[in-house]
Amino acid sequence: MNTRRYRSRAIADKLIAISMAYQRDNLLARGLGLEHLRELLLRLVRPLVRQSASLAFGGYWRETEENFTYDLLRLISAEQEDNTLGGPDTDLKIGRLINHSAWPNYLEITPKIEAQWINCCRIVRVSQKDAGIADTDIVPDSEAKSESDRAIFNAAVTLSAMRRVMMTGMSIAIPDAGTEVVPPAVARVVLGGKIDGYRGFLPGIFEEALLTLENNRPLYVLGGFGGAAEVLAQAMLGTNHLRPEMLTVAWHQEKTPYVAKLAALSSQFAMPPDVRSTPAALDALFALVQQARSNLPGTLKTGIGDPETRELLMTRDVARAVQLVRKGLENQVGLQALPA
Repeated sequence: MNTRRYRSRAIADKLIAISMAYQRDNLLARGLGLEHLRELLLRLVRPLVRQSASLAFGGYWRETEENFTYDLLRLISAEQEDNTLGGPDTDLKIGRLINHSAWPNYLEITPKIEAQWINCCRIVRVSQKDAGIADTDIVPDSEAKSESDRAIFNAAVTLSAMRRVMMTGMSIAIPDAGTEVVPPAVARVVLGGKIDGYRGFLPGIFEEALLTLENNRPLYVLGGFGGAAEVLAQAMLGTNHLRPEMLTVAWHQEKTPYVAKLAALSSQFAMPPDVRSTPAALDALFALVQQARSNLPGTLKTGIGDPETRELLMTRDVARAVQLVRKGLENQVGLQALPA
């Protein structure tokens, strides 16, 4: 089967990236639970899709309680259904989910799943070849779960490439239908996320935040809800020049042995030019953290003032977090408040 065969659809002009993952212990320590994170997500994205903005989300497709991919799909499906029933909002163009999926994760997406959600979601598969891996080094799909050194390395490289594609865009050739352009994300919202036990060169929140800032896009860090986003927020709110322990290679190699494994493999296998090792990526991230300490709203390009940006990084109030992000997006990317 050709994994690139899709129904050709126009993609909304504005693409807002969402980076989040459920960290149970972090939330419980703050008196919060999964339902609070889900409420925050849905309150944040509903007005966006009703303004024709699509959502870039690299979530997986396994049906588990904490999988937010299906929450987003159900929301978009419900908005599409409401939009066909008549009334004052019938002419709205509802945004879609643009699901970026790296090899080998996209191998779990069956044709049945894709067909079920085709009107709500565009799946963007980022292959080993897309990641810059030479043809002679590509691991066959049948060996994706082998846990061989090459499979482990290629998966990490492709994951980094997928995150880069979210911020740079991608052209996809569709048989008999020309080329479809997936636009880059114009802004990103991050919350939660793993700080250890991840499978890549960096925690996902760290790498996605780094790429967002390097591409000069607005970044909204909701640090009050724990996880890697909280680590990033606290680092940016620091007032000294010290490097937080959680932004050092030694800490990550100790807490996530997989990082040390990738370091060894990076010296054994050729690294594509656009993919960075853990030390290089952490150095680049810390440089931006230092820059943010002296100019927080300017570095993050939040579109709101310094006091409100600091509040955004710290608040645990769902309503206030949504209000601040929406205000920033209205100022930075032209999204307007919907009429009451």
